[in-house]
Amino acid sequence: MPFLLAAIKKDLRRLGRDPLALAISFGIPLVIVTLITLVFGGGQSAPQGRLLVADEDGTLLSQALTSAFSREPLSKMLVLETTGREEGRRRMDRGDASALLIVPKGFQEAFLQNQPAQLQLVTNPAQEILPNIVEETLSIVVDGGFYLQRQAAIPLRAIAAEKTPSDDTVARVSVALNRLGRSLTKYLNPPLIDLELHVAAAKRENQNVAALFLPAMLFMGLLFVANAHALDIWKEQSWGTLRRLATTPVSMGALLGGRVISLAVILSGLALVGVAGMRWFAHVAVASVSLATLWVVLSGTAFYLFLVTIAVHAPGPRAANVIGNLVVFPLSLVGGSFFPFEMMPDWMASIGRLTPNGWAVTEFKAFVAGSAHMQDLLAGAAFMAAVGTLLFLWTSRRMRKLV
Repeated sequence: MPFLLAAIKKDLRRLGRDPLALAISFGIPLVIVTLITLVFGGGQSAPQGRLLVADEDGTLLSQALTSAFSREPLSKMLVLETTGREEGRRRMDRGDASALLIVPKGFQEAFLQNQPAQLQLVTNPAQEILPNIVEETLSIVVDGGFYLQRQAAIPLRAIAAEKTPSDDTVARVSVALNRLGRSLTKYLNPPLIDLELHVAAAKRENQNVAALFLPAMLFMGLLFVANAHALDIWKEQSWGTLRRLATTPVSMGALLGGRVISLAVILSGLALVGVAGMRWFAHVAVASVSLATLWVVLSGTAFYLFLVTIAVHAPGPRAANVIGNLVVFPLSLVGGSFFPFEMMPDWMASIGRLTPNGWAVTEFKAFVAGSAHMQDLLAGAAFMAAVGTLLFLWTSRRMRKLV
């Protein structure tokens, strides 16, 4: 027992002298998930573009034409900017905007007199969604103008016939438009076509990116910390610790037990930070902080015993480092510790959940969601204790061959 306490104290002091190594091992996954969250965000994303308008007519009708793009939801996707024809074309050549709309001079007069007028729309070939939205919106507005011409040709021509319409002309046009509106009411109000909506499936809520990636990145950090701690056994060998220990009555298991306990202490702090980060950073409602934290500590300790068993069977420290990385990175990719299972194909996610870290991640999410309870923790801990005991005894025996 005194040697075990001394071994624990030694390992904690060593880790305390080099906190940067521990911070790097656990900080890389957190940096990755932070960058992913900043890139993708947590809410709905809408395409953003710029519509250049070269209004050479400068009339009420041309302004009404472009106002269709300043209303929601188009106003959230497109920024309208007034420019000249030549400047607009130069900017389109540079790819500075999604589209350029040119309203020619005399557009309003041509419309009122029912004469041809040509709108020019130049789209950016490097974009697909926003130019199509602009084109479809403009097509709807033009179709509306066409039907307005057919139904209100006489009042419109009456206005166009006079440069400054008289009071009598304005009154006659107003009466004519009022009668036209009443005649169309029976077609528009109530609508002749009724639309019935049947929701086939509930709308999927927006996925919080941080909540999706944080459990995966948390367990990637556990793998990194466990692997780095497992490789330290070769440092003990190079420093002569194992050779000196072999000359004493103390077993190798005492040294290994001290390393396991010291790592569990370190993981307890990291687990609290990780679970607290899920609640504060990702705004995830953690059903049981204590169970989730304890599960992280147990999982990290089991990862260490698994990786240190691999490390002591390597022919040397360099080979141990290579083999450890060859184990950790595939497990991270397939086992849901780099890409969440929700983003994987079903067949790959099914395989990934069978890996040690995949199983641990799945159970951790259950503790966070509240679908797993104390009996599930005890069952999982018993399984990890059984496997961990075998790995512990095997590794302790193998450590004597490193002397």
